[in-house]
Amino acid sequence: MKPLELQKTIQKRNLSPLYFFYGEEIFLINKMVDEIKGIVLDPKLADFNLSVFYGKESTSQDIINSAKTFPLMSDHRLIVIKEADRLKESSLKEFSSYFADPLISTCMIICAEKMALNANLLKVFRKKGEVVRFYHPFDREIPAWIRRIANGFSKEISQEAVTQLSVELGKDLQKIYNELQKIAAYVGERKVIEGNDVKEVVADVKGSTVFNLMDCVGNRDVEGALDALKRLMESGEQPLKILRMITLRIRQLARGKEMLKEGISQAEVGSSLGIRNFFLKGFLTQAHAFSLAQAEVCTNHLFYSDWKLKSSRVNKRLILEKLIIELCGC
Repeated sequence: MKPLELQKTIQKRNLSPLYFFYGEEIFLINKMVDEIKGIVLDPKLADFNLSVFYGKESTSQDIINSAKTFPLMSDHRLIVIKEADRLKESSLKEFSSYFADPLISTCMIICAEKMALNANLLKVFRKKGEVVRFYHPFDREIPAWIRRIANGFSKEISQEAVTQLSVELGKDLQKIYNELQKIAAYVGERKVIEGNDVKEVVADVKGSTVFNLMDCVGNRDVEGALDALKRLMESGEQPLKILRMITLRIRQLARGKEMLKEGISQAEVGSSLGIRNFFLKGFLTQAHAFSLAQAEVCTNHLFYSDWKLKSSRVNKRLILEKLIIELCGC
């Protein structure tokens, strides 16, 4: 079952007695657990009908005994097992008989980053329960998620701030949530989160260097871009994230060029692409000097570098240095 399918069944209150949630997107897992909790539990009786266990600290027998306990003044009892991949394999095997015949009044949710159930146990589990894997969202979905999370803190967020957060934090929704929580506290009563707020709260030395790198690539400043790359690598920045930053700038330049050719105003170009007025003049100079033919060549270099970073044993810094020299020479 996919997360969206699961959400639809939950909203219809078609609950299963067993759920296994796993994957790298912990934020979405926690969000789904909260959604089920809101349906299953009466807030006034939650203390009596909710048990949370952690894999490293709990025994299978304690969990099973809790799962077999009937709810108090309620139709359901909720059992949440976090970090289930830290349970011993021998302990997991002890769940087999419960998975085969779970108590219908108990909803058990097992959460883990990795698939913790072996093939035999998974086969037993699937007969009564649902298994759902939670991936990081696609790149194109991240801006909408950033706005949605900001709205959860009663804040709107500018396009520039959205762009900066997506560059800084990638696709990890839990990190995005954590940083937006800090930013929301930082801006106080102000309703709109701006790019400067992100820089103040989130950006560190890596952050300022990120935008230096993007600008140097846009200006075809090989020396400056290589220096920014050097500082990013030395500060521990991940090569694939650096590639994502460079890709973002090339896409911005290509889209900016298209919009200018279509006669769209400079202010609207800046607003649409998340370029602040202070930086807009420099960006437009870059976009005017950038051709769509160059965009195609640059895109080929970016795809090849992405493949090399993911599959080659060549030093990753050398791959990125070669990419920067190629892009600045386009």
